[in-house]
Amino acid sequence: MPSAAATLLLLAAALPAAVAGGALGFGTGLVMLPLVVWVVGVRASVPVLTIALIVGNASRAWWSRDELDWRVIGAYLDGALPLAVFGSVLYTTAPEWLSRLMGLVLFSIVPLRRWLERGPRKMQLRHFPVLGAANGLLSALVAATGPINMPFFLGYGLRRGAYVGTDAACAGAVHLVKTLVYGRYALVTSETSALGLAIGAVMFVGAFIGRRILDRMNDRTFVVALEVLVTGLGVVFLIRPPH
Repeated sequence: MPSAAATLLLLAAALPAAVAGGALGFGTGLVMLPLVVWVVGVRASVPVLTIALIVGNASRAWWSRDELDWRVIGAYLDGALPLAVFGSVLYTTAPEWLSRLMGLVLFSIVPLRRWLERGPRKMQLRHFPVLGAANGLLSALVAATGPINMPFFLGYGLRRGAYVGTDAACAGAVHLVKTLVYGRYALVTSETSALGLAIGAVMFVGAFIGRRILDRMNDRTFVVALEVLVTGLGVVFLIRPPH
């Protein structure tokens, strides 16, 4: 178990990270990942963060429950859940270069979003199982992959509460499946569960505050804020990836 001071640091960081996630739909896990790795080590970091993100994503989905797109959720999870199981089994052999690869993916997101919005190809419902499969696999290996969904969900036309809530419902279900697999392989213990649930409780409050901020945004401000955040995270993952 981490020290009391380290635990307090994680709980304090979880609130602003969850506020950002509640307002923009992602960022919570990516901000928390290097801190969790520092406190509990690499092996325990993914189970701890995964449990916390179940609560955090469920909170975001709940605060935006009236705007969820259930057709997108169903199509996405058709692809995501089987690959999340497979990826979770592979987790212990994940190569270290995955974090830097994540940085390159993040840099591609902004131009990809604009191409999907203006280009000849439009994101359609039938594409979501493929997206879910790719993200379900990667999520099991690097824990937090929320930005990857961004260009595709926005390209489909989801905005603000519909985007935040629908994405959170998809991510929460994937994290739940991952936790069940990690438990089967003894990666989830009473200590990791307790720490993950404590962080998740703080994230619940942060998601509520983030939703209040989201209500004050217009669509243009929302999209610009997303692009700034994802570009900044791309820089962080390339220069100093969590490992």
